[in-house]
Amino acid sequence: MVSARGWLFALLAVVAAAAAVLSFAALRDLARQCGFDPRLAWLLPVVVDAGAAAGSLVWLGSEATDSARRFARSLALGLLVLSVVANALGHVLEAYGLEPAWWVVVAVSGVAPAVLGAVVHLAVLVGRERAPVLEPPQDLDDADLRDPGLSWWDTAPPASGQPDRASALIAGGIGRRRLAKELGVTEHEARQLLEASRRTNGNAPIAPEEG
Repeated sequence: MVSARGWLFALLAVVAAAAAVLSFAALRDLARQCGFDPRLAWLLPVVVDAGAAAGSLVWLGSEATDSARRFARSLALGLLVLSVVANALGHVLEAYGLEPAWWVVVAVSGVAPAVLGAVVHLAVLVGRERAPVLEPPQDLDDADLRDPGLSWWDTAPPASGQPDRASALIAGGIGRRRLAKELGVTEHEARQLLEASRRTNGNAPIAPEEG
C-alpha cells in the first residue's frame, strides 16, 4: 500500500512534468513571435529552465560558499519570475493576436546571453575555494608574537652553527660580502647578522662594503 508520502511525491512529479511541458510550449511560442528561427525557438525555454535548475542546485546545496549560495538564490528566483512573466506575456499576445512591442523583442533576445553570463559567474563562485585561515607557527613563543621588531636573525639559529666566529668576524669590522663568504650564507643573511650586531652593541656603525 502506498503511503501518503509516496502519493505526495507522485503528485509532485505529475505537477512538475505538466508545468514543465506547458511552460516549455509557452516560452517556445514567445520566442517564435519575437522572430526566433522556429527550428531554434525551443532553446529559449531550455536556457531558462536549465539556468533555474543550476541556481536551485547550488542554492539548496551545502558545499558552496555563502556568496555562491546567495547569487544562486537570486538567479533561481529571478529566472522563476522571468518564466512566469514570459508565459503570461506569450499567452496574452497569442490570445489577442497582438504583435510584440520592440522592447519585448529586445528583452527576449537578451535572455540567453544574460543567463549564460550568470551561470558562468555562478560556476566561478562555486569553484572558488574558501580562503585558508593562516595561523602563526606553533613553535614561536609569546615574545616572538608580541615583538614586531624581531627579525629573521632574532629567531633563526646561528649561521653555520658558529655564533662565536660570526661575532668575532663582525667585531673585526668585516663587510657584508666577506662575512657571507666566511660563514657560507647569503649576502642578505650576512646583512641581517650585521644589523643585529649593530643593535646589540649599541648602534655601532656597519663596516663599509668591500669594493
